[in-house]
Amino acid sequence: MIDQPAAKPKFPATFWTANTIELFERAAYYSMASFMVIYLKETLGMTPSFATFLNGSLLWGIIYFMPILSGTLADKFGFKRSLSVSFVLISLGYFVMGNVQRFWPGLIGRGAAEAVDFTVPVVLGAVLIGIGGSIVKPCIAGTVQKTAGTRATLAFGIFYMVINIGSITGRSVSYFIRTSLGIPAIFTYAATSFALVGLIVTLFVYKEPEYVSDGLKDGQKVEKRTLGQALAGIFIVLGNLKFVFLIVVLSLFWFLYIQLYNLMPLFMRYVDPNAPMELYTLANPVMIVCFQLLITRLVKRWLPVKTIMIGAVVVTLGMLVNVLPPLLFADPNAKTGLLGLSLPIAGVFILVSIASMAVGEMMASPRVYEYIGAIAPKGQEGLYLGYSNLPIALASIVGGPIGGRLFERYISTPLEQGRPVDTVTMWLIIVGIGILSVAGLWIYDRAVVKGAKKA
Repeated sequence: MIDQPAAKPKFPATFWTANTIELFERAAYYSMASFMVIYLKETLGMTPSFATFLNGSLLWGIIYFMPILSGTLADKFGFKRSLSVSFVLISLGYFVMGNVQRFWPGLIGRGAAEAVDFTVPVVLGAVLIGIGGSIVKPCIAGTVQKTAGTRATLAFGIFYMVINIGSITGRSVSYFIRTSLGIPAIFTYAATSFALVGLIVTLFVYKEPEYVSDGLKDGQKVEKRTLGQALAGIFIVLGNLKFVFLIVVLSLFWFLYIQLYNLMPLFMRYVDPNAPMELYTLANPVMIVCFQLLITRLVKRWLPVKTIMIGAVVVTLGMLVNVLPPLLFADPNAKTGLLGLSLPIAGVFILVSIASMAVGEMMASPRVYEYIGAIAPKGQEGLYLGYSNLPIALASIVGGPIGGRLFERYISTPLEQGRPVDTVTMWLIIVGIGILSVAGLWIYDRAVVKGAKKA
């Protein structure tokens, strides 16, 4: 009798439910992400530096820094309960953000002709979205890990693909709603509706995962950390100076990426006042969905630090592309044809820049998590991986307002004063940050990685 090959284990229903929830949460977020700073600046009258501070330092800072603590709380109270709370917060946050003009002036008793400061409701909306989003991340990633079985690589590959499908869905829906009903409608209808669907799936379909892939971690039973242990972990990680240096260097790399949602939208609305930013930034998830498997296969034999370094080089070169339009064309804002579309010349270069950034992200981002897990001290892998998003948090907190300040200094202020704009210097400063990230990774590779091999 010939033995039949054993069938590959299927992912349980909870795995697919978690990915569905992630799809709707990402669709909600990315439906408004490309227009957040534009909404704050153009609709609510905030300065570019303050708009990028609220988007980068506040919103992104909370989303990417808080999982250090929110992941521990999710373990304590359960994923389903935590996800339910998170989607309530997110839905309220998007609804508040889209209706500040409708409710806030009447609430504070201002006249229609008097300028209104929308800072309070915008901060409230951003905090609700940020805290809710910071809870979703560890809950969904934790569910994927617990239900992956022996196929964790495939499971997280599917998870990463779902994130980008959600991104494409959100941006596409956003375009049709915005062009029909205006920018505030993105928050009120698109983002809020996607978040509410995520809440419904969580309440009525999602089931708490009850097991991990093998029940063990480093030969020991998996144990939940207390909030006190999570806080103590901060001092443990920050005591590793080599790891802290790596975090800082990776923050410089992500500094360039977060300009996709801070400086680039402001720049494109200067180039074209009606620029559909969600369609420009759509190049990022489309590139990832189409080429992630190819890029992964290409770089899988490279050492992690080398792959991250080359990814940083690609992203830096992508930013350098934006220096070329004013150097090569008399009017970089003039329209030109591309694939049947009429786009500004500078907009075509922005598309190339965004596509290049996607390639660099595909090379570097997955290897960052792999490398951090590999260099963590034995038995502290989970602790260190909890800080894998810290470089994005730091880059957002610092890079968001810097992007807005660069726009003010080299574009908006010269326009107000009747002076020529200087986009070349603006983009060269961003490129300089990229060069610093590459140099930092090279130093880390020479001093830490190769130095450890010699020891």
